Amino acid sequence: MPVQKLFANPSLASWIEQCDFTLYQRMTRIIAGLTLQVVPKPVLDTLRNISERLVSHIRDAFQGQPRHVVRAKEAPATIFAAILDRALRVNLTAHAAANMLANPANRNSMYLDWIMMVRIRKIAECMPTRGMDDLVQVLLSEMRGLLDPTNVPWDIEGLTLYGDLAQQQGQHSEQDASNADNPQNMLDRWVQFLCSLPNRFPYATPADIVWCVQRVGTEVMRDLTIAQGKSFGSWWVTKCWIDEMVAFLAEQGGFMQSVSSTPTIDDAKRSTSVPVDTVNANPEERGRQSESVDLNASPRLTAQAQPDRAPFPSRVDGPDPDDSGIGIRTPEEDFPMEKFSF
Repeated sequence: MPVQKLFANPSLASWIEQCDFTLYQRMTRIIAGLTLQVVPKPVLDTLRNISERLVSHIRDAFQGQPRHVVRAKEAPATIFAAILDRALRVNLTAHAAANMLANPANRNSMYLDWIMMVRIRKIAECMPTRGMDDLVQVLLSEMRGLLDPTNVPWDIEGLTLYGDLAQQQGQHSEQDASNADNPQNMLDRWVQFLCSLPNRFPYATPADIVWCVQRVGTEVMRDLTIAQGKSFGSWWVTKCWIDEMVAFLAEQGGFMQSVSSTPTIDDAKRSTSVPVDTVNANPEERGRQSESVDLNASPRLTAQAQPDRAPFPSRVDGPDPDDSGIGIRTPEEDFPMEKFSF
């Protein structure tokens, strides 16, 4: 058959893969709109079966085809199945989070526990140094708007940094009129916040943002656990949804920009550190190279004296000389048995 002759050509594999990427990307756009929607259970079960059996179905359907054809069909299908599974996890956790965030009493309790028990400066220590101040600023300025509490005692909030910020912006907790009783509005507000993180942290990669969001959530839950916060359950459900949502946004964004499963040269450069030639490099490159720490350096080279502190003693080869003038004598030396012989 003519089609079989075409499949036998290995150069056709890249074209097959690109066509499947285009197909799955269009399907991903459709699925992305269902993450925060109420989907009937039969539809969810069908999508789950697709995510679990798509790759095995392709292997069975193309069993008699050349290996390069099967690989070209498997690669985009595997990525799409993983994204579909992530979307189903987002949909499942979104309903639980919406039930928590739609209740004004839950939002009030979550906000009170946040301003009284969560130490944002301590939480920022889990971030890379470059993003610590930006994280504190984001949490301080955005958390009240994300939770939108309706009845928070001003005598409590006014004693915190959040109260000072609310005063500067002309907002008081007694005057708040919440317009976010709709659960969909609350979830959309959090999604917009997550989508704005790349602009707030332009120096961070998508993988860094996903890792930091999940890490910050873990630190928040730790503070609430230690302080025995009443809203622990509400925060835990919300954290589960946020973790799944930020991972889905990152995976979807990367997949929509992909045209092949083979990593590009730019991706390989970003994931591989190339040592700098300190002999032929310019002064700027040598300066960047000198900022890195050589873990194999000799202790004698690293034990340099500094103006404001005493030098760290370097290790001396051989036995250490005892210059203290104090000897440790054992009982056998002080009281030999010959002294007690009769």
